[in-house]
Amino acid sequence: MKIRTKIMLMYVLILCFSMGISALVFKVINDDYVEGQIGEATVQTVDALKGNLSIIFENVEQFSNMIYFDDNVQTALASTDSLAIDPTINQTVQKSLVNMLLSANYIESVYVFDRYFNSYSSKKIAPIRVDTMELENTGWYQRADEGNGATIYIYDTEGVFSYPTRPEHRGISLVRAINSETDYARLALLVVNINESTIIRFFEDVGAEYGAKYCIVDGKDAFVVSPSDMPEELWDETREVLSETGRDAEYSISGIGGESYCIVRRDLGIEDWSIVGMVPMNNNLPNGSFQRTLVVLFVALNIVVAVLCSLSLFRLIFRPLSQIGEYMAAVEHAEFKEIPTEECGNNEIIQLKRGFNSMVNAIEGLLEKVKQEEQTLARNEFEILQAQINPHFLYNTLDAISALALTGQQESCFRMTQALGQFYRNSLNSGRQIVTVQDEIDCVKNYVTILNIRYDNKINLECEIQDEIFEWKMLKLVLQPVVENAVHHGIRNREGAGTIRIVGYSCDEELILSVADDGVGMTEEKQQEILSGKSQKGKSGFGLYSEIQRISLFYGIKNPITIISEPDGGTEITICLKKLQGEKE
Repeated sequence: MKIRTKIMLMYVLILCFSMGISALVFKVINDDYVEGQIGEATVQTVDALKGNLSIIFENVEQFSNMIYFDDNVQTALASTDSLAIDPTINQTVQKSLVNMLLSANYIESVYVFDRYFNSYSSKKIAPIRVDTMELENTGWYQRADEGNGATIYIYDTEGVFSYPTRPEHRGISLVRAINSETDYARLALLVVNINESTIIRFFEDVGAEYGAKYCIVDGKDAFVVSPSDMPEELWDETREVLSETGRDAEYSISGIGGESYCIVRRDLGIEDWSIVGMVPMNNNLPNGSFQRTLVVLFVALNIVVAVLCSLSLFRLIFRPLSQIGEYMAAVEHAEFKEIPTEECGNNEIIQLKRGFNSMVNAIEGLLEKVKQEEQTLARNEFEILQAQINPHFLYNTLDAISALALTGQQESCFRMTQALGQFYRNSLNSGRQIVTVQDEIDCVKNYVTILNIRYDNKINLECEIQDEIFEWKMLKLVLQPVVENAVHHGIRNREGAGTIRIVGYSCDEELILSVADDGVGMTEEKQQEILSGKSQKGKSGFGLYSEIQRISLFYGIKNPITIISEPDGGTEITICLKKLQGEKE
């Protein structure tokens, strides 16, 4: 079938299928969505309340620090020495307490008890009765005494503070010991009372819109701040539900008093207290009508249809076209790969793939033909270039032999003539380009012998060749141009004699030849010029760049030569060749 027909049939099938299942899944999805939304909203609200309460408690601790580190208060409390309150001390302490009391509206009273249980106070809510006789018998007094100035929070003063006219009044208190800053001796006890009604009003304001209830509980699920707007007869049931609610859970759904609540519990970070939020589920469900449900149903249906159709279009059309685009981009980078094509079928995409594959095959054939023509041309150019090496060297050597003959140096004349003959016998090699490693080394030795006679033994040649590679085949005249370059550009430009060291070995079916000299060396810039062909050719007309091209063409190696050199540090040129199987002409 044509792609157009396939698309139309697939659209119809997907549409019918989605209409059948949309009505079945809508209710489940909607219920999960509502629960998730209420849970997420409750989590955010409880986290926000926790942040606000943390600010309140942090502020109270900061205000207590004002008393604790007040130098005047420290001096005054340190000077108390009797059960009677000194007016001067009372005035000093009272002044700091009043300032603290006025710092926040949620602080209802502040008390300081010195070493003799004298009481200094400032309060907004009265009348209040303070039983200092019970102070030492309370658990929180002992905790504060052992805390060395650390803050603790309590919600039960164990009879120390009472409100005879307001028995329902409760609060949260910060307690800490005040120690001397000089010798850390115990000076007094500080108690800051926070009005519970401030926190309850805060909870009621936040939960008013959705009937949510908030409270603070301790580690035993006892109420520190009781649930706002919840009947007391439900408190026990609420504590049982909270005891089953995990502290690490994001939120949970539980029933309290026959009503379903979303419950979120978060640690406050003080004592073992937690803030708890309880949001009724029924009061927050959307009041949707049949029309709204129908709209949502068809919206969901359209989304499903659009997604499935888009996926189908991608699979049938866009993915194959994208694949063709990738293969076309590869052609731009000279990567000619055929696109996998289905054996059966004859739609437009398949025809396009087959046409592309035919084009790639044609281009590869043309490129291969051009490559062969370029290799043939390059080989001819190198053969002409190679022919230019030998006459130039021959002229210079014959001139040297003539000079030796005229000066009567028969021995040197004989040695140079023998070396010259052997050099040409190895380099010409009956017109063949392949020689053994032994022949190549002998050719270099004869070449250096000729140069030493010409330049008064200025060149010391050292050869370190693995025995197993002497009979390996290689391209001829690979080492001689490198040695010539080392002589003319390295050793001749230094003072005194120089050394050329040739090392040869095999590595993973490769032939590695290294030519190192102790000449004047070269800069990094000069190395790059040689490797890129920008450097001038030597006197022989055959520079290192031509050597690189010649080896690359013959062996098919992209970068056969590496150079390591630095000024006045010598030069090492390493040549990497492939092991030849038989004689490659």
